[in-house]
Amino acid sequence: MKKGLLTNVVSVDIEPDYGYVARLTYLNGLHRITYGNDLGLNNAAACDLAKDKGHAKFMLRTIGVECPAGDEFILPWWEEMIGQTQRERGNTSLRTTDDIPDYIEQQMGYPVYLKPVSGSKGGDIFTVQNRAELEMVVELYNEKRIRVIVVEAPVKMPDYRVVVLDGELISAYRRVPLTVVGDGVHTIKELLAQLQQRYDDEGRDTQLNPDDERIRRHLAQDNMTVTDIPEAGRSLVLVPISNLSAGGTSEDITDSIHERWTNLAAQISENFNLRLIGLDLACEDITSPTAKYSVIEVNSSPGLDHYALSGDAQKELVDQFYIKILNALPAGV
Repeated sequence: MKKGLLTNVVSVDIEPDYGYVARLTYLNGLHRITYGNDLGLNNAAACDLAKDKGHAKFMLRTIGVECPAGDEFILPWWEEMIGQTQRERGNTSLRTTDDIPDYIEQQMGYPVYLKPVSGSKGGDIFTVQNRAELEMVVELYNEKRIRVIVVEAPVKMPDYRVVVLDGELISAYRRVPLTVVGDGVHTIKELLAQLQQRYDDEGRDTQLNPDDERIRRHLAQDNMTVTDIPEAGRSLVLVPISNLSAGGTSEDITDSIHERWTNLAAQISENFNLRLIGLDLACEDITSPTAKYSVIEVNSSPGLDHYALSGDAQKELVDQFYIKILNALPAGV
């Protein structure tokens, strides 16, 4: 970063080996600590709420914001640990994964998303098409000692990330799931390797795994495997989630997003007590104030590294974003 841009900052102390931790000292003598993607703007309780997909949904519904239908369920190993204690405390509404099949069949039907409540970067998110797949994924979660998951209805609208700092729009982009385009010559696995090479050349640290269980399951819906050769021009979604860290790509829409959606992000930011958020928003038409929408997730530490690598304009935008954040005085001033 060029000198003279952090006008409110007196000094910056950066841990030299990895650059993961820093302390900024401001003109007024106050300090801010940054830790990885956490830029030190949001308080711990607000961050923890945003990271918990189940409780975040509760808060969104409380303030009248649309979000996908869904609920939380605890895994068998965790129910063994806390179930008796919870019942002794009078918690009779504890939902376990045994309740999921009836819940799906009565409330929404298949397919559904399964997500760990505390997951990030699209990790361990699955779509399941039937009860057999549901049982396999629940078993996988149980083996991984995941405590609580969310069962969520899919939302079939374009997916966007809207980043807001102190109510001001920083960036907005459409997120496109991991996709390859057939050429009639190469297998899906080879096309994925070509895409990995492109990401490596761009400096993205995303690792695309052709053995990813989610890729296998998604292709199986079309009776395909990674060894098949898709015809020229055929576009194949490999993982049905849009996270850039899971291999997705982005399309900048900062100049075309309607202020309705910026205001929605600002409203959520204020109610969650977050100065900085990345709002994952499904929206039928991001240019229209009356379009249907659903808020997928609230991110308290939105990473913009992958977005910055998508073009020179995006890199400049992210640079300006970090300058604004690092110049922002610590809370309480």
